[in-house]
Amino acid sequence: MSSTLNAAHTGNRNYRLFVAEPFQAEATRAGLRAATGFDAIMAGVESVPGGRGEHRVVALEGRRGMGQRIRLRPLRHGGWLGGLLGDRFLTPGRVFRELDLWLVLRARGAALPDPVLAVARRRRGFWRSALGAIDLDKALDGRAWLASKPARADLTRCARGFARSLRALHEAGALHGDLQLRNVLVEIREGELHCLFIDLDRTTLHRALTPVQRMRELMRLARSCEKLGHSELLAPPSRLPGIVLSAYCGTERDLLRAMQRCLPAESRRIRRHRIAWRIGRLLSCATMWLLLAGGLACSPNADDRSVSKPDVRWSMLAVGDTGRRRSVSEFFEGQFAVAGAMAREAEHEPIDAFALLGDNFYWHGLDREHLVERIRENLVHPYCPFLALSGPRSSEVADACLTEPAARRPVPIYAVLGNHDLELPESAALHRNALPDFLPQWRTSRGLASYFEVAEGVSLVLFESEPAIRDPEAMKRALRESIRAAKGPWRILITHRPIATDDRGGVPLGGYPIWVREGIAEAGRPVQLVLTGHHHSLQAFELERPSPLLQIGVGSGARATPPLASDHPAARFGALALGFARVDLLEAGEGGAERLSASIFEAPRWPWLGMFQPHRLRARFEVDILGRVIRSDLR
Repeated sequence: MSSTLNAAHTGNRNYRLFVAEPFQAEATRAGLRAATGFDAIMAGVESVPGGRGEHRVVALEGRRGMGQRIRLRPLRHGGWLGGLLGDRFLTPGRVFRELDLWLVLRARGAALPDPVLAVARRRRGFWRSALGAIDLDKALDGRAWLASKPARADLTRCARGFARSLRALHEAGALHGDLQLRNVLVEIREGELHCLFIDLDRTTLHRALTPVQRMRELMRLARSCEKLGHSELLAPPSRLPGIVLSAYCGTERDLLRAMQRCLPAESRRIRRHRIAWRIGRLLSCATMWLLLAGGLACSPNADDRSVSKPDVRWSMLAVGDTGRRRSVSEFFEGQFAVAGAMAREAEHEPIDAFALLGDNFYWHGLDREHLVERIRENLVHPYCPFLALSGPRSSEVADACLTEPAARRPVPIYAVLGNHDLELPESAALHRNALPDFLPQWRTSRGLASYFEVAEGVSLVLFESEPAIRDPEAMKRALRESIRAAKGPWRILITHRPIATDDRGGVPLGGYPIWVREGIAEAGRPVQLVLTGHHHSLQAFELERPSPLLQIGVGSGARATPPLASDHPAARFGALALGFARVDLLEAGEGGAERLSASIFEAPRWPWLGMFQPHRLRARFEVDILGRVIRSDLR
């Protein structure tokens, strides 16, 4: 650490903390000196939306910190490394270098929020770091402030305030390096408008800045304004660019003339950026046309579902084993490939419900410290088209949703928990009690089994396979009670573990699969369809004893790996591929009866392949009211 950092240091093998001098006593009283104290505080603090992810707000109580809130901003990789590693680092040094730089620039008069601390915590071999500063709860970033439609006079005041703040930063010898609207805070304090800078990841120190460097940084913000739809602030009759440049230079006419001489080169630079933006938009349009062409002309499913399709009374999509922590870029992440295929399927034929079949959050389930991050990464980002985001805490995760509200078709989400979801002791309670605050359509069982009446004549029974996996009587009792209470006559059982096979994909000789099947039979009510995950493949089994039913396994919602039942006498289909299931209740035809259709779709291996290789139907089964398979179609 630099000698300029007047901060107290605490550290051990897995925890590092530096606290700026004015806040050292408060940090000690808050228990931040020890990793356990930090973990306990982080488990209970609120999360708020931030630039590249959620921020945490911590209250430091004490003589100096009374009433002060500290905003912890997590450090993340940028560029392609951001998609690969996210907030995981091999070493903890970067956050402490940034705090050092922050304190140096504050001492030189730069307009930055008051720095408080830098912290790094290592788990499972990787460091996660955060930089803490005084939380300016009334401040808005430049993007949000412009969206609030400020008056013309406020725009002029902000332009002058921004120019003075940027000049102070440059006079401190710093180039921000990433000057865009989200990295400028606009704060009204005691009736005065102030502009401050945040996110110094790319900031560099120099002995002196040239007019070229100064002008280039100003034009970087101009490009940010234009790209985000505020070009009217830059073009005539707007006088804001001139106001900014004049306020920046003040009485230094030589500096003003030198910066004006840079304008032709910077204008050419911004024209090049405009060309790049247009090319990007053209590529997006071309992609859309390819999707349309693929959906209308190339999709192997298009002809299959055209004219003679029976009327559908109710529909649901189902997928399991989805929630991996992203270890590769999302361009190669299986969960996004399957989620994109499900969104396209629902757009082609709308659905009424969505089912998650367990292992929703690998590898250990949910904890409070990473709750918001995991919801953003494993639910909101991939399944945004199906979400309403109207809960009391939805704002904390809403910016992870890339689908416009008007394009979303929210449906209820029915979820069971898998073995990986239950490794952390608080995970089950967070699934049941915390998740609905973010996703109000989230539904889980309240015990071993719960039933939901989802449409007239259609009941879903959610059964938790893990808590009583070695207690046959408890399992059978829960199944009997829920199945008997479900109105039906159509009943669909949703659970994590398969009931047609053992854990290795073979014929079960006893234990959980047999006990569940016995519990279904003892209920004395037909269950026509069982949807399961756990095995990372696409499979279908036609079971006859002790009661007929169809089991569909779609546990390849993020990756496809063995086992795959091949020699199983009840196996009717199997594929080691990514995919999902669709369930449709088909109206009775003329002189016929209603039946339940279960379709298995294979998704592209990678998300971007969906532009050229649509998801395709691999198998379809129809069952009657007694659970007997009456029709099958294998591809």
